[in-house]
Amino acid sequence: MAYFTSSALVAGQAKFSEAFLKGEWRLPDSVALNAAQKSLIANPQLADIRTREDRTVYAYFPIRQAATTGTARAAAHTGARGDSSSKTLSWSTLSEPFSISLKQADNNVFSFPEMYASSLNNALYNLISRADAWFVAALVADKTQYNAGGGNGSVNTADDIYEVPLAEMNYFFQNAKQTLLYNLYKGQTIGIVDDKAFTLAQRLMAQGSANATNYGFQFAGIDVMGSTRTVLGATYGGSGLFYENGLVAIEPWIPKQNRKPLDPEKALTYNGDYGQISHPAIPGVNFAIHAYAQRADNVTPGGYTQDLTLEVEVSIDLAYQSAPLSAIRGASDSVVYGVGQLTA
Repeated sequence: MAYFTSSALVAGQAKFSEAFLKGEWRLPDSVALNAAQKSLIANPQLADIRTREDRTVYAYFPIRQAATTGTARAAAHTGARGDSSSKTLSWSTLSEPFSISLKQADNNVFSFPEMYASSLNNALYNLISRADAWFVAALVADKTQYNAGGGNGSVNTADDIYEVPLAEMNYFFQNAKQTLLYNLYKGQTIGIVDDKAFTLAQRLMAQGSANATNYGFQFAGIDVMGSTRTVLGATYGGSGLFYENGLVAIEPWIPKQNRKPLDPEKALTYNGDYGQISHPAIPGVNFAIHAYAQRADNVTPGGYTQDLTLEVEVSIDLAYQSAPLSAIRGASDSVVYGVGQLTA
């Protein structure tokens, strides 16, 4: 063959440095999920009681009763007896599977361990993002339908959202705190807010006592968490879900077989192995991992005829639970309050 074409260099191949990949591998938004980790469902045994996915778990609590109309003392007074109620914990399973060809790595820039690490990290990122979105959706679905009001806003009974008028925009977070206080929630407030509301919070936080107008005072006693999730809809000039710290929690769960490190040798066998893995983005939460290998012809995806496919699944079960309330104000009463900023 003429002109040295047979000895021409093939395409050059190199790997980008890890630091240069931060754009592709941006950490998913887990702000709301991390806020839930500030509190735990009262009884830490609840997760242990659930020995398998199909076992129902109940939690019980004593309930308040309505006030009587008594106006005098009586020698033979009688009264209603106390009562109790229960809540059923409901878990949702989130899973992300992936597979890797053993022999594909023999003819690739990336080694088998690098392919595995990248695919595993991708699965974890996807689960964290999905879990955060799941938690925000659970908060929205749980918002109370019984808000007594308070502050300078009013309750939109059609959507069960406390709305702050446009004239009160600079006092949005004061009104959000006030409606919780008016409903007798007096502790530290957590606010999971959308991008518009968090932008407003940053602006108002910068206006402290040293400024001509002090808007920063309203952030005492409240932790504002900016989320990229849509909270109460685009019709508002900012919105959020507010609750007293410690009254909303998630209960993560993985099967008993997964509560140990994954054995890599067993994972590469037909029966495979169970294990667990964590991620620093949501500390204190373990994900279940299950892996097994099987013979395969992987020519098409870049492997070879006599190949081995490693099948991996990462998963987690999450239960959402807000502090239980009786039906003294109504069956749809909740500790979670939706607050929206009107634009007109």
